Amino acid sequence: MTELISGDSILLTFSFFLHTFFMSDESVSAATQVIAPPAAPEVLVEDAGKLPQNLWWDDRDESLWWTDVEGGRLFRLNYKTRIQSAVYEGPSVGAFVPQEDGTWLLFREKDVALFDFDRHEQVVPLIENVRMDGDRFNEAIVDANGRILVGTLRARRSNGAGIYRLETSGTLVKVLGGTGESSGMGWNDKGDALYWTCGTTRTIFRCRYDVKRGAITNRQVFHECIPEEGTPGGLALDMEGTLWSARRDAGGILKIAASRALVGQVTFPARHITSLVFGGADHRTLFASAITEEGLSKIFMLQSPVPGMPQRRAKVERMKL
Repeated sequence: MTELISGDSILLTFSFFLHTFFMSDESVSAATQVIAPPAAPEVLVEDAGKLPQNLWWDDRDESLWWTDVEGGRLFRLNYKTRIQSAVYEGPSVGAFVPQEDGTWLLFREKDVALFDFDRHEQVVPLIENVRMDGDRFNEAIVDANGRILVGTLRARRSNGAGIYRLETSGTLVKVLGGTGESSGMGWNDKGDALYWTCGTTRTIFRCRYDVKRGAITNRQVFHECIPEEGTPGGLALDMEGTLWSARRDAGGILKIAASRALVGQVTFPARHITSLVFGGADHRTLFASAITEEGLSKIFMLQSPVPGMPQRRAKVERMKL
């Protein structure tokens, strides 16, 4: 039976229908056949700001980070002590990534800045007066060579945004367009396939990625959402290659195998799920940022039978910026 993390019998019936319609026995992994599914999502953070997204897990000190886009803050949660703190406040951070040297790169409203958390939370602009197509940055990941792919979004324009690549030398170039909202991204295990979410068309694409050149080619539809599935947002992949896709307007997560088969769903007591990341000591804890029906922000967590893919850190050379 398809994994469904909910006690609702109606959703269980719907999930079984999806399982029967979309899947063959060969496409079902051992992880999705478990008799006792993991526990339902539980609240980790009661107040995550005005609009939490772009979750990141830092293995170095077992901390969870996220940006409050509307509140202009960057939050850090010490997972061991459960102490939450706003470590940055200023121009809105649309996306951010950690660096190998322990610093963080912040993609803000009009610049890219270096945030040194260990040195009294110092912020230094590295690329000022950034010129981009879009109103702001949105979601970012790092490739195998330490480059950064960062998306943008633009309100009320279906093709006014895209994906930019920040080279390790500091050059920022546009590598993909044709969207009004670039959202969640993720890699396959080899790093040569990019999964990318277009919020405008409500479609997840799978693209070929040339690690040597940083080029995105051969964009193909991986999953096109039906209205009942809501709008796809952030995403994360596990070690089996299953894609976990956050859903806005639908209060849940869809699990899609590399074969494109729908293999499960997770329901939440929230209207919008905005971002996902695997973390914890064994990377079997999935964290999800959410907005409830009442407009409250939360961070949920749940246990996965399969560990998630580890995230990479950037290698942008600050001296050349």
